[in-house]
Amino acid sequence: MRRDSGGDDGGRGAAGLDLSEAEKRILAALSRRPLGLYPAASVAVAAGTGSGETLLCLERLVELGLITGASELVLARPVRREVVWRLDVAAAWSQVPDVLRFAELPDVVPEPMPDRLPERFAHLFWWGDTSLYELPRHADFVAERILASSDVTSWGWALSTLPCDSLEFVAGHPHIPDDRRQLVRAALAKRRGSPL
Repeated sequence: MRRDSGGDDGGRGAAGLDLSEAEKRILAALSRRPLGLYPAASVAVAAGTGSGETLLCLERLVELGLITGASELVLARPVRREVVWRLDVAAAWSQVPDVLRFAELPDVVPEPMPDRLPERFAHLFWWGDTSLYELPRHADFVAERILASSDVTSWGWALSTLPCDSLEFVAGHPHIPDDRRQLVRAALAKRRGSPL
């Protein structure tokens, strides 16, 4: 693993840690995802690193105490255990604040909207059969179910994947919480490339 010697500190953070460019990008990616990422392949995509390199970096960052990797139950169909990678906020911000502030990450292009609602969202629909929903035909209903739920991890998919018209429609509903409406406005502004 090649170490970066960029910056005035010779590639070291405030605590004198010698971090590779990949490790810096992984820290930055996890700092922007407070709920964590799983599996390690998702970390690789978010950080723009290779999958083999990512696993080595994750292990080293755990050893340094900058991140955690804990096996947790993940809401999916079926419910399963996954290692969820999270930034140790206190340790990372005290030891490598400049890495978190200034590391550049690749733009992650959202996946195209599928023809049907993915099965990973079945837990949000009490009848559990996601194959009933064609997209974009039922996008308004799907957006409403996801954004009215407390499943924060599903919101990101809806905000980046469902049609803008559906998101605007749902944001106008009085039963959608204000924080979700603000998220919709921010997501629409970003997707349309306009200021808030």
